[in-house]
Amino acid sequence: MVPIYPDLQWYASQSSQKGLAARCPHATVHRCHRNFESVSLLSDQGITTKMDQALHDQLLAKWQANELWPVTGEGATSISGGEVPNCFSNFCPEVAYDVFKLFASTVIRFYDEIDSDCRQRALTAEGSQPGARDWRWNFEHIEPMHYSECPVFSKILPKERTMPQVTIHGDVNGQLNIAGESVNSPVLQLTLGDLLSRIESADATPTERAAAKSKFQELLSHPVVAAIIGGLAGRVGA
Repeated sequence: MVPIYPDLQWYASQSSQKGLAARCPHATVHRCHRNFESVSLLSDQGITTKMDQALHDQLLAKWQANELWPVTGEGATSISGGEVPNCFSNFCPEVAYDVFKLFASTVIRFYDEIDSDCRQRALTAEGSQPGARDWRWNFEHIEPMHYSECPVFSKILPKERTMPQVTIHGDVNGQLNIAGESVNSPVLQLTLGDLLSRIESADATPTERAAAKSKFQELLSHPVVAAIIGGLAGRVGA
């Protein structure tokens, strides 16, 4: 059976099936330590152009201080294989694609021409032809990976923050994300009108009340909330 060919077509299909963004939203050296490790090692080995040293040192210090930085060699990204490295392990699949044009966590190139020739003869015997969508012609081993399966991905997603308990009176289904806050269920024990009245009568300075009303206006201006509560938003700016 021909193995998965994890090119851009496969990757986009996986993202679509999962209802996710086409490419990993954390795939930069600034947002993911595995991405940084992968880019840094390729740079150190001369496989890609040299990374700016000041930036490298800054990011290395940042990620080594992060709780997600691997504490054992088994969990770290690595390049091995001697004078001419051929084994790339625990890689960011996005970085692997940039270099090898395949989305994978592990890529092993042929050690020498003897291994390559042996593989090519075996594939020819199977009826496969050069140019087929089959990575076995060019690599000893590949472990395809979509970013949603990356063990680092779920750990670096922004943690959901809990809002103070607020209930919106109306039929709301699903999750709302308002001003960067996630709302998972009805929470407010006050109507929005009551809440506005309490802000206006609160024992606070005019500046503090204005700031609270501004935040309230920000919530009400969200399209989903505005569709639910209608004209109440107009009262806030008064």
